[in-house]
Amino acid sequence: MIGRKGSILVVDDERESLRLMIGILEEQGYSVRACDTGKLALASVAAEPPDLILLDLRLPDMDGMEVCRQLKGSEVSREIPIMFISASRDAEERVQGLALGAVDFVSKPFFREETLARVQTHLELGRLRSELEAQVAQRTAELRAALGQLRESEERFRIMADTAPVLIWVSGPDKLHTFFNKGCLSFTGRTMEQELGNGWAEGIHPDDLERYLATYSSAFEARRTFEVEFRLRRADGEYRWMLGRGMPRVTPAGVLAGYIGSCLDITDSRRTQEATFDRQRVESLRGLAGGIAHDFKNMLAAILAHADLAEMALAEGSTASEEIAGIQAIVRVASTVVDQMMIYSGQEKENLEPCDVTKLVEEMLGLLRASIPKRVVLKPDLQNGLPSVWGNATRIRQIVMNLVINSSEAIGEVSGEIHVSTSQITGGQELAPDNSLRLAEGDYLRLRVSDTGCGMTEEVRTRVFDPFFTTKSTGHGLGLAVVHGIAHSHGGAIHVISAPGKGTTFEVLLPCMRGRVGETPPSTPATDGTAEGFAVGGSAS
Repeated sequence: MIGRKGSILVVDDERESLRLMIGILEEQGYSVRACDTGKLALASVAAEPPDLILLDLRLPDMDGMEVCRQLKGSEVSREIPIMFISASRDAEERVQGLALGAVDFVSKPFFREETLARVQTHLELGRLRSELEAQVAQRTAELRAALGQLRESEERFRIMADTAPVLIWVSGPDKLHTFFNKGCLSFTGRTMEQELGNGWAEGIHPDDLERYLATYSSAFEARRTFEVEFRLRRADGEYRWMLGRGMPRVTPAGVLAGYIGSCLDITDSRRTQEATFDRQRVESLRGLAGGIAHDFKNMLAAILAHADLAEMALAEGSTASEEIAGIQAIVRVASTVVDQMMIYSGQEKENLEPCDVTKLVEEMLGLLRASIPKRVVLKPDLQNGLPSVWGNATRIRQIVMNLVINSSEAIGEVSGEIHVSTSQITGGQELAPDNSLRLAEGDYLRLRVSDTGCGMTEEVRTRVFDPFFTTKSTGHGLGLAVVHGIAHSHGGAIHVISAPGKGTTFEVLLPCMRGRVGETPPSTPATDGTAEGFAVGGSAS
């Protein structure tokens, strides 16, 4: 029981007063030691520091004030609470004692309840202070350790970033940039101080800055990764094409801490790609010219044959009506081919209007059910309430017809399914990575047509949109080429996914309307029939 509640040193040279105080304290379970001089008190504290000191102001060898001063000056006893014992009511003495660091005064003669209350209060305060100091010390040690680990982690990241073969940057939750690796600073020839905050924007080409900032800001607000191509000024003044990527940094609590991003110089690869596109365009033009020449040569031969027959019939006095009708039929076919080529190349100018693509698809599927074999099952999954697109309803219907018929022919003589769906999707170039026109970030209406047919090899897939390319024994090979041209003329794109034996999926992406019905249609990217249209590969139609 003794010592469980705390240890107390009582310093008093009056024996009766000392005996009385010891009795009161021990009765309550405190461990009590006693001294009758200041020197003994100092020695006792140095040997075994108590939890509380009761110190008489009047001692034979030195006064209590001096003892208190020495105790508070020692590292060992500085934090031990000291309560003065005094019969004096002198306010000045009390002020002096409190100034030296004493916590309280106990007046003689003692009042048992008051003395115990004061003792208990200061022991509890001392205990709480000790616990708090211990917790603070522990927390300080933990924070120092965490800070050390953080610094070590930051140093590792800095070393990794500085040795990476790409330009790396970091931004905070306020979108301002806080770090650039050595590669970035070496590339731009600028200092860290010049690049921090928004200083980095000075190096982006003026024509690309607004687009870059819009992409960065929209991704930041949505907490999504982003990818953007832009031109960045190198230290020698040349603007180089960069592929920038960024991804959000989120704390374990789900709070956005900023972004970390990288930039890769793609100037040389772009030049190589452009050279490859140029070669593909030339090859496509050769194929186009050959296809047109072949088809029109056959048509002209047929027209001449019908003309010869008509001439013979007229010579014999006949009306030659059958021959003239044949010539007219051949001319209609030729006109259709020319019409399809104009659509593909984007040369045909048509009025655009707000179109509900889901409604147009529903109408076409109702008509197409009678045109495809009964062994082929149409399975629509069409979403209502999707945003409208600025488009030409007739051409959008033509997209649906050509894709469904192409899927039906790919299934062939076996049973199969054609899945047709509409949905809204948000993104950019990643939605159609092999498309020759780069899609801007935004909302798109996606028309997807999938079949369970034979699928395509990679060689066929890369040529699937080429005009006059076909894997069938009949047809001009213009069906998918026309779909490609219509998608581009609407400012959209088409993407194909296929593999032998795994069917084929076509995805047509059309930009969603941003304005209200009745507003002026937004401008759509021009599609150059010789530059853009023929750069993409082949059709199975």
